[in-house]
Amino acid sequence: MSDASSIDTGIYHATAIGILDFPPAHRQNPSRRPQLRMTGPLGGDFRLPIRVMREISGHELLDPARHGTRLLVEGRLEWHTSPDQTLPVPTLIADAVRPVTPNDEDGCDIRMCGEVTGPARIGRHPLRSGIALAHLTLRVQIPRTRTGSRTILTETVRVPVVIPLNHEGTPALLRPGNRVVIEGMLEQALLSRSGPEVEQKLADLEAVSNQRAAWVMTPEEARAVERDHARRRWQATHTIIHRVVAGYVELLKGAPATIREARELRRAAMQRRAQRQQPSS
Repeated sequence: MSDASSIDTGIYHATAIGILDFPPAHRQNPSRRPQLRMTGPLGGDFRLPIRVMREISGHELLDPARHGTRLLVEGRLEWHTSPDQTLPVPTLIADAVRPVTPNDEDGCDIRMCGEVTGPARIGRHPLRSGIALAHLTLRVQIPRTRTGSRTILTETVRVPVVIPLNHEGTPALLRPGNRVVIEGMLEQALLSRSGPEVEQKLADLEAVSNQRAAWVMTPEEARAVERDHARRRWQATHTIIHRVVAGYVELLKGAPATIREARELRRAAMQRRAQRQQPSS
């Protein structure tokens, strides 16, 4: 365990390197906010939105005329959930932008300090079935300050994190309450959804589709209805998540746990949740 007094517990920093992209304007991105196209540490391409909140070094590089160029953007990740989303989506709040060097590698590197919340869940990576992962959440405290003001506001964010089970730092992340420093990379993963809620949603979609089939439609309208049904079915059975794949862990406070202990902790937590959900007599 490290000496916590020598660690900056306010660590929360991201460095993203990728290809500048300006998607067409639409409802979710009416201002054509710049994005970086990059690849996750275990595969899978994704786009990370960039937001500039003040005058920063290199801001002129985030110009639509430079679409397709590779850039390095430093800052911090802001996690938010829109009304039509159930999982948090990150945006990179930029502090500086510069051109890449020959040694810069694509991807989004993250360093942060926080506390493990809740027991870890064990599962496989959707793109690399041979990699077993521990899924957990890190609670991070982020101080907010303003130039020329003594105002300090602290925001608490919960960052989804995964780490391979065979990683030497995994035990430090398996016990709730442990305080750690993590270095890793951002990834986007596509997960399949199942269960009673999904089955009910599929049944509802099928009922609506059968009703629409009775309508009198032109061939173009029929194809549009089919496309809409396929899109809604896909959305019901899949979800896109963003998370940090940890590659380095430093335990500041707490104690490591074994995978067996992690499974027992999760089983006990699930039992307590089920008991709370039972109607009282």
